Amino acid sequence: MDQGVAALLGAAVGVLGTAAASAISGWSNRRQVQTQARVDHAHWRRQVRRDAYSAFLAPANESRTALKAAARALIGEVDVEEADRKLHVAQDHLRAVQAARASLAVEGPESVEQAAHGVKTGLNSMHTTLLAWRDSAEGAPDHNVTFVERHAVEVTRLAERIGGFTLAARRALDETEVAAAGGGG
Repeated sequence: MDQGVAALLGAAVGVLGTAAASAISGWSNRRQVQTQARVDHAHWRRQVRRDAYSAFLAPANESRTALKAAARALIGEVDVEEADRKLHVAQDHLRAVQAARASLAVEGPESVEQAAHGVKTGLNSMHTTLLAWRDSAEGAPDHNVTFVERHAVEVTRLAERIGGFTLAARRALDETEVAAAGGGG
């Protein structure tokens, strides 16, 4: 083989090698960018969800606290005015709970939205019981036992529902994190 042909073959192999290396490098870089984009999106999604979950949970806890304070005002020395003040505070927080629940319906997943519905239902039930208790507080002290018992059951149920919401929210956040680490969407 003469030197000219050898030089051409060497140049051709060099060009093909460079082109192949460039293609492999480009494919690898593209894959890396796609993976990073998935991780960034999952991180953003997790943050948005965490904010939505917190925006729901904070007023739910505030409402529960106000409702429990209203109940305390109806036990022993009945203070209907104090109970009314606490019921109004609770109602304001219930409005915030309802507003935050709309974000949960969008952010999901469904398990978190369903758990939030349970919390909201529990808060509304507790509020309704306390309104009825307040209305009967001054007239029939022996009748209040029914409301005290009902309220005690609702406090327990609500605590369970808030715990269930918190657990569902944590699981959803963990699943978002796992999906990002695993390259899923």
